[in-house]
Amino acid sequence: MITYYFLPVVYAQSIRVFNFARSLTNYNWSTSILTLNHNFFPYLKDFTFSEKIKESGIKVYAVNLFKPFSKISTLNFPNTYKEFLSGASALILKFFGLPEPEQIWKARAIKFGEKILREDNFNVIIAFAPPLSNIQIGAHLSKKFKIPLIIDYSFTTNLEKHQSKEKKLLRNGSLIIADNRKIKDKLLQNHLFLDYNSVKIIPTGVNFSEFNSNEYDVKAENLVLTLALGKITVKKIKPILIALHQISRRDEFFKKSLILNLIGIPTRDVVNLILKLQLKENVKIFLNLQREAYIKLLRSSNFLIYIDEFDTVNIPYDYIGARKPYVAIINGQNNHRYIIGDYKNSLIADLNDPNSIVSAFEKAFDIFKNHKKISLVINEENYDINNIIISLVRELENFTYD
Repeated sequence: MITYYFLPVVYAQSIRVFNFARSLTNYNWSTSILTLNHNFFPYLKDFTFSEKIKESGIKVYAVNLFKPFSKISTLNFPNTYKEFLSGASALILKFFGLPEPEQIWKARAIKFGEKILREDNFNVIIAFAPPLSNIQIGAHLSKKFKIPLIIDYSFTTNLEKHQSKEKKLLRNGSLIIADNRKIKDKLLQNHLFLDYNSVKIIPTGVNFSEFNSNEYDVKAENLVLTLALGKITVKKIKPILIALHQISRRDEFFKKSLILNLIGIPTRDVVNLILKLQLKENVKIFLNLQREAYIKLLRSSNFLIYIDEFDTVNIPYDYIGARKPYVAIINGQNNHRYIIGDYKNSLIADLNDPNSIVSAFEKAFDIFKNHKKISLVINEENYDINNIIISLVRELENFTYD
């Protein structure tokens, strides 16, 4: 498996990759993961996953960007809890025109991947996208070592400018997987040579046992809204903050009751906007939450804020596991069909209509203060990782390299 992001970095498809790799071991598939050591980069991290990786038996090969040679990661990978150089590293990369070090990662990953494949036998290569470099690495190794290539899409963002390169790579893939219907539709729209059956949907899924502890059921005395993201940017959070500010100005009870949990790394502009809108007392920002604390935070919320584009693929599935209703803010009312979870019982707002966002939060507050309850309808079998992994196993067993 080739992935630019992997645990303990909790971002993009890292948890999807881990859940797939760990679950495949139950079907006698051993997995190895080729990734980048993000020790020096500012991402959300949960080091409790180190023990889970050890127990799973997954081999993790980490390309070290700032060292001449890569090596198999240690059980504490990365082996430091302090990231003194993260900010400086990011600035250095930007100075050289590399906001993400994909070009350097690609060259080193190919070299390291060749070494790994010479030393062991592999039946399949799975490249997780984006970034495009993951697919390029997989395609190179697939061609050189005559191993089937599966291309797995968790997002389609940041790939629009690479459609011509992407098209060539997709033609060489043995199988294309998409996390959800929205991604599948986007791929079919961007690449007309693909037919409907060319792309298989295999969701990230939920391990519902993680969410079943009774201690998570905390009755909130406040209206608690929670939004989880990897990186919290002004573009994504501004419509939400403005709507909450408008309601707070005219309803003192709402202002006193409101708690907005933000899970992720905010930009400085986000912090400044929170201060400008006088929401400092209402907003709580959580960085590097351990998995158990993260789940507890979701479960103790009244509503989870669902947006059109999450930057971490497991978040909407974690929302399902939390079994809490959504305030869903989507770009165009017709996109409600792409909501992962129970959209029929969600409070849906249109990103293009600020008044609808205000209205959705007002409805949420009305439900809270009048002690109403929204009953969710979720078919857990469709999202259970133990069922989903069977679909992946079947796909792995159904093709051969041409």
